Amino acid sequence: MNIFELRLMLLGNLDRYKEKRRRKKLGFCGKNVTIGVPYMLSDYSLVYMHDGSEIGDGLCLVSRGGRLVMKKMACAATGLTVITGNHGRETGMFFHDYASNSENDIEKDVTVEEDVWLGTNVTLLSGVTVGRGATIGAGAVVRSNVPPYSIVTGNPAKVVGFSFKPEEIVEHESHLYPEGERIPLSKLEKNYNKYFLNRMMEIRNFTGL
Repeated sequence: MNIFELRLMLLGNLDRYKEKRRRKKLGFCGKNVTIGVPYMLSDYSLVYMHDGSEIGDGLCLVSRGGRLVMKKMACAATGLTVITGNHGRETGMFFHDYASNSENDIEKDVTVEEDVWLGTNVTLLSGVTVGRGATIGAGAVVRSNVPPYSIVTGNPAKVVGFSFKPEEIVEHESHLYPEGERIPLSKLEKNYNKYFLNRMMEIRNFTGL
């Protein structure tokens, strides 16, 4: 710690100073962004945070090029882990030898859309998109895309419900998004039937309710 940081600590401003420095290193940083102290983050430029987005302490980003994109008003609690890559295998080669060459990695961005809430110690795997308004329960391991406004939990994470009915989502979005950015009712109804109404027995077995 240098003398300048020591003075800031004594004045109670050190945390704000360090957070400001972290925001400047991001690949993109919108307005009113908050990013806590990362646990493992070698390249801040791979993190894109839009207006009002927030990540708690302990972010672990495992990436050799894939980005973490947090869209407007998306929030994550402490302990978020994001893994953007996958290692393959090659015949006639040990896994260690093949995986040690980063050119063999398959890297895909992870996108967290608007108004998402990620609970404590959530893990997001390569290529996942978490749909707008979704809620991801603590400890969930998300391996595939999450539909908008769904409630997801478990490992592997599964949809166990929705925050609103389709008609309620239409009303909800009319207050928050321009007309051209709102999700069509037909898509909302399709997701609600596919991931919830048609899976009621599976959901009951999965949740024990």
